[in-house]
Amino acid sequence: MRFRATVHYDGSAFHGWQSQPDQRTVQDALEEALSGLLSRRVTVAASGRTDRGVHATGQEVAFPAPDRWSAAELHRAMNAVLPADIWIEQLRETSREFHPRFDARARRYEYFLASGPDAASPLRAGRVWRLDAVPDPELLLSAAARLSGEHSFRAFAKSGQEELGDVCTIRASRWSATALGDLRYTIVANRFLHHMVRYLVRTQVEIATGRREREELALLLQHDPRVRPPSPAPAEGLYLTGVRYEDGWNRGPGVPGLTAPGAADGAAGPEDGADGLRAEARP
Repeated sequence: MRFRATVHYDGSAFHGWQSQPDQRTVQDALEEALSGLLSRRVTVAASGRTDRGVHATGQEVAFPAPDRWSAAELHRAMNAVLPADIWIEQLRETSREFHPRFDARARRYEYFLASGPDAASPLRAGRVWRLDAVPDPELLLSAAARLSGEHSFRAFAKSGQEELGDVCTIRASRWSATALGDLRYTIVANRFLHHMVRYLVRTQVEIATGRREREELALLLQHDPRVRPPSPAPAEGLYLTGVRYEDGWNRGPGVPGLTAPGAADGAAGPEDGADGLRAEARP
């Protein structure tokens, strides 16, 4: 039998998703839990890798298991033995051919900025990027709109993907306000390069806080060597919140504790990833 699961994790104490020697990773923690339950070595396939410190509420994984397990039994058992910073939201049977990475049609990331009076609370540390300056909403709007569509994102990547190139199609790029008063950036694309979302977020924030000219975003997309290269935003504000397959998204947008369901948080609408989305900002 083959199962697929939608996984949440707090990336703060993990050295990213992918298994690494002598490092704590999400993949190793999941495989250790499954191998103990199933009494055999289990390898987990994922929709994609997240970097050190990046969180997820919509990571999709798949793995084989003996047919004596039902999805409900395995779901309960996994949540009982996994560490507290990993949680399985849903688990179900799937076809033997399903692969969470190669069958994915789009992925959604959300990034959270905080500049309000409670942004310095230790209860929010490691969950959002705390800003001292409040970004200009109109500048965020224009920057997000400029990113929609197909572009080469070579200037916004730590490393490229030689076999696939550096062109990505952005289907949604928008800013919204959360019920807590944070700013949330939602981006949906067919694929992402290494650190791409974090580079894009910091570049937009620098434009919206006067640290970079607004024209520089377009010049970076054109690989103009005269423009100061971007640097990535902190990992702690970034969340993988959904993966889209032929049958739809594996989960809706939003992050527990940072967003609330409903229109107040902009939880429905353009970030659902339909084709032809227009970028907008609503901080």
